[in-house]
Amino acid sequence: MKITTRRAAARALAALSALTLAACAGGAASTSSSKNDMIRVAVVTPQSGSFAAFGTEQREGVQFAAAEANKNGGIDGHKVELYLADSHGTPEGAVAGAQRLVQQQNTKYIIGLVSTPELGAVEPKLSAWNALMFGTQGQGDALTGESCVPGFFRVTANDSIGVRTLAAALKTFKDKQWDSIAMDYSYGQASAAGVEAALKQDGSGLGKKLFSPVGTTDFGSYISQLSGKGGIAVSLSGTDGINFFKQSLQFGLLQKYNTVLANTGLQTSTLAALNEPRLVGAWGTNTWLPTADTPGSKAFVAAYKAAKGKLPSENIGNGYLGMQTLFAGIRKARSTDPSAVGKALNGLTYDSIQGQVTMSAADHQIEAPTYIGRVEKYEGGYQLVAKQAIPASENNPQANPACKMPQQ
Repeated sequence: MKITTRRAAARALAALSALTLAACAGGAASTSSSKNDMIRVAVVTPQSGSFAAFGTEQREGVQFAAAEANKNGGIDGHKVELYLADSHGTPEGAVAGAQRLVQQQNTKYIIGLVSTPELGAVEPKLSAWNALMFGTQGQGDALTGESCVPGFFRVTANDSIGVRTLAAALKTFKDKQWDSIAMDYSYGQASAAGVEAALKQDGSGLGKKLFSPVGTTDFGSYISQLSGKGGIAVSLSGTDGINFFKQSLQFGLLQKYNTVLANTGLQTSTLAALNEPRLVGAWGTNTWLPTADTPGSKAFVAAYKAAKGKLPSENIGNGYLGMQTLFAGIRKARSTDPSAVGKALNGLTYDSIQGQVTMSAADHQIEAPTYIGRVEKYEGGYQLVAKQAIPASENNPQANPACKMPQQ
């Protein structure tokens, strides 16, 4: 990937503006099989609720990848065209938004859904729609487990991978007593269970284990129950994470703990919203970090900064990685036909911002590193700086045995 110069960045922004206008304006469905076929992508994201900021970031990553591809002549000569829809953060909204774009705009690729329930609602529809979907954020194991289908490909960690990464982080700390607070949702439940199991194996103890509903704004009743002793594992994200960290600092709770460890909760957007020096020294895990030390990651971050004047967030990177995966499949298949692209992606190893990764043929779960980082002062703000990469051989040693992938 070429690092964008200022002039190239201006051209990229112009291309992105044109692309966005095309996405909003719509257009007639393509029926040609020539090189001029568009790669028509449905970008379905939540635009309200706890995960709205994540939806915005996913769109930014997808749009940046599409603009970059179009500036360079497309993918194997095929231009990328995006169509946008709001999932409203619900399973019903996700199905309605995706179905409308598939049926009205002939989109064959779907990307951008944030939560496991949204992805799980759309997943069974893919075969009938003759479409592929790329999961860039939802972590529920079932998506690439018992619910797996040929048309779904996940490019982010699943819950089990996230738990193994958390366990690897916990082993580096000496605290023998921990508390846990998590979203009462599949991601939080899996994280809390993983923390408890890892601590038990290590001979450490778990004191308070609390769950808060998605969308909690007042964490006072939870903060009053936490001990402030040893370490705390936090599995809250989005506005929930922002509210908890802000209020726990105001109450002086976090400062009492020796170790603060967050499972994906200390993202770029969260740290920017808090702008809080008292979080320096806290630890976190994530699927990808903009501070990751890989050539692909550095090139992407440099190009994005040249165009936007800021670091890309983790979710912007995930959206970009989803598009990299789609493009790799199209290049391998030498076709824009979703059936051919799906087959090409099975077991495909390709270059990405995560380095060289493989899409598992057995369950369509990406095999890629995950990261442990520490909050530091970074480029005028605060950032989770990567300190350790957990390779796929450790974070995802085998495909999900619950996936019985139907024949394509």
